[in-house]
Amino acid sequence: MKTTFKILVIAALYTGTTANAQVTTIDSIATSKVQHFNFDEMASETIGEGIKRKWFHGEKGQMTIFDLEEGAHIPWHQHPNEQITYIMSGKVKIKTLVDGKEEFVIVSGGEVIVFPENVPHEFWALEKTVDLDVHVPVREDWLSKELPDYLKKSE
Repeated sequence: MKTTFKILVIAALYTGTTANAQVTTIDSIATSKVQHFNFDEMASETIGEGIKRKWFHGEKGQMTIFDLEEGAHIPWHQHPNEQITYIMSGKVKIKTLVDGKEEFVIVSGGEVIVFPENVPHEFWALEKTVDLDVHVPVREDWLSKELPDYLKKSE
């Protein structure tokens, strides 16, 4: 009986918090507002020759869609964020470090590559490409309106 009551209380708390568009842990220590975004309605910003992005961030991570024209180049850089890159369509050539050695990797539509924090990488779009990136934690260098130095090289 007590277990059933606890389940009902937890379910009621969960239902109440989702109805108010909030995410609440069971112990109510952390409460955050739910955010809802629509990439199709977001304006793209041009951040380099042949490079457009749309992005948003939550408290701990961010998501970006890059539209890369064939020949677009994102210069060699690194950051203290894990990066998960899913090539939605198209194809890129990436220079990165694999086992401590510089290597080139071709990543095509439907494929994913994961860069641990502080691992340098560089991208060339071999054809028109749509790239979905997730960074954790949020890229602090993107929070200002100023482009990071490495992206200024791609203009």
